[in-house]
Amino acid sequence: METSQFEENEKSLNTYFKDSTNSDIFDQISKHNFMNDSANNNDEVIKNVETVVDQPVDNMSTKEPIICRIFAPCNDSSIESSKKVSEGTFFDMIGTSDKSLITALSSDYNSQIKLSSHNANFSAEFQNDDSLYSLSADIDSEKYFYNVSAGNLLNTSEGDRRRDAWIPSYRTRQALLAAAGAPSGTFTLDKDFLTMPGVVLQEDMVDNVYEAVNHYVDGVEAAQRKVLTFNDVTQDERGLRELIQAECYRAAVNLTSRLLTMYGQGVGRAGYSSQHTLHSIQLWFTRISLLVKLRSWSIAWAESEPWWDLDKPDLYFQFYSELYGGRPGTIVPFSFRLLLAELPQYVHKPQEAFKRLFSTLSVVRKILQNLNNALSEDGSHIELKDQDREESIKLWKCRETRILHSVINLAFQQKDYKLSIDILQQLIKNCDHEYGVYYYKALISAIGRIYLQLGDLNSAKVWFSKSRSFKSNNQGKNSNVDFQELINDGLLALSDNNYDKAYTYFQKASIKDPTNIMVKNNMAVCLLYCGKQKEAVNLLETVLSTNPTVGLHESLLLNLCTLYELESSSAKENKKTILKMVSKYKGDAISLHCLKLQEKE
Repeated sequence: METSQFEENEKSLNTYFKDSTNSDIFDQISKHNFMNDSANNNDEVIKNVETVVDQPVDNMSTKEPIICRIFAPCNDSSIESSKKVSEGTFFDMIGTSDKSLITALSSDYNSQIKLSSHNANFSAEFQNDDSLYSLSADIDSEKYFYNVSAGNLLNTSEGDRRRDAWIPSYRTRQALLAAAGAPSGTFTLDKDFLTMPGVVLQEDMVDNVYEAVNHYVDGVEAAQRKVLTFNDVTQDERGLRELIQAECYRAAVNLTSRLLTMYGQGVGRAGYSSQHTLHSIQLWFTRISLLVKLRSWSIAWAESEPWWDLDKPDLYFQFYSELYGGRPGTIVPFSFRLLLAELPQYVHKPQEAFKRLFSTLSVVRKILQNLNNALSEDGSHIELKDQDREESIKLWKCRETRILHSVINLAFQQKDYKLSIDILQQLIKNCDHEYGVYYYKALISAIGRIYLQLGDLNSAKVWFSKSRSFKSNNQGKNSNVDFQELINDGLLALSDNNYDKAYTYFQKASIKDPTNIMVKNNMAVCLLYCGKQKEAVNLLETVLSTNPTVGLHESLLLNLCTLYELESSSAKENKKTILKMVSKYKGDAISLHCLKLQEKE
């Protein structure tokens, strides 16, 4: 297989997962997927790729295991057969839903409406958050901005060089030069120079839904649950794809442990040297992404510690000359780099996250400086064609933007609204309108929504008005108000306690996007505060009954279970009914905290 098929995943981690309880306010950007570093990662294209990883690393002398492009496309309708897999590399579909550009705005941004007399919270959402978290690798802005064809980028060594470029530290550069000059098989490094990861989680993760049904309902009901486990799929990336598509993330984590054991990086192997390949690193990327999705942050943090700052010599192609034939650049996908930069915020280390993000941003800006000074990305004097240099600049500008998005997210979570707004304004100022009117309007709307969070309705109105006034070339003066603007108007009315008006806006938005959970949730909030609690319950129950796969969303379930608690003494049985639906339609990824089940129940 040509090396061009070993593409890094630049898919936003945000787009990997189908559900989460987090919410952010940038829903207007969620309707667009952004481009990966290369068109090869465009997960809307399906290819046939056969693969099995059946060799332990010790037996892989000079041949990398064939990577299965395992993850499905964003649209289920484009999955034509089980033999077809996503063209995007290893991770392109740890999830399938539309995602927002900026995802860090967590559930804290849900306008939590306190119902103190009932000791409950009922939240109005600012976005349909099928997103994971503010992470990582988070925005696929490159898909949106960096629109080059697969033929121009993927099937050439120039495409590989561009995507894999990175600037190693002086220490690492010297080690790579020494490795290149040493006779084959004679070069060794001290352990301090090596990345030596290992699986920390010693026991398999269990199916939380099965455990809950067995506990709160009965064993007979639990026995009827049909869900994939790692033993039910092939022990390779194809099996991993099946588990993730079925939302069996815990089972997928268990399978990654077994696959990593083949590389000498399984349980108890941290601190032992082992060989890295594109395949093994992508396995780690998948595993840590899944752990974060499952909110197993302490485990994700422990398993990520050997990796940062992804600068050890054994993370560069040059270190494995026999395996990669002198191919330059880093083996590490940029999205993995961004994931690890953002990860500290989930273990209460926001300053470390800021430090890592700005460190990564500094390298990206140095790369852009090199390109603008007629050098290659790493500063070497490689002759680049004008078109290749232009494409490289586009790519690295997009990566710069992705990092800024992550900084905005983190700043927002830390309530540094000024920093968030300042960077958004910079992005607006430097935004090339060829990126699309939707993106430009989304940035403007994002500022308005931040002002809503601050309670500054007047400033929010100003920014929403700016967003509304910006029209694309094909929009006339009498064009219909788009979905984004309806949401803005609804949130503004909601913040002004005008629930009837807000409901009208959300209802119109729901007509445009009937499956949008955020809209349904907000409609229910409006009904509740209009004194129509029963109608609110009926609305959410209708979503569940008509489309349980989409409707069994954590934020919707949380609101519905809160309404049950407010409505009557039958809340206990109603929650169990929903739990049975979850058991029937969902994998093991869902967090059952949303059902508000109590031990006494």
